[in-house]
Amino acid sequence: MHRHDELLNGMYNALVRGDLRQTDAGWTLVASTVVEPMGSGKTRDALRVLRRTRRSTDRYLERRGLRRPKVQWDRFRELAAEAELRGRR
Repeated sequence: MHRHDELLNGMYNALVRGDLRQTDAGWTLVASTVVEPMGSGKTRDALRVLRRTRRSTDRYLERRGLRRPKVQWDRFRELAAEAELRGRR
């Protein structure tokens, strides 16, 4: 999860680990751990984390002989729209 203002300032990010479970209402994340890696939320901390995360991802993919997957942005937008509609009910 993350949040920030319209200029991407004051960024806050946390990694949530847990189990994804299907319920009658849809999918639910049952959190078991929350890790807050962003530091102070200042721009330099955010850039440091993003660079470190990208390097870690590159190493992970390289060790497994995998290519970076293409993000399915259209599907993400559909899921976000569905979640927003459910939130208005």
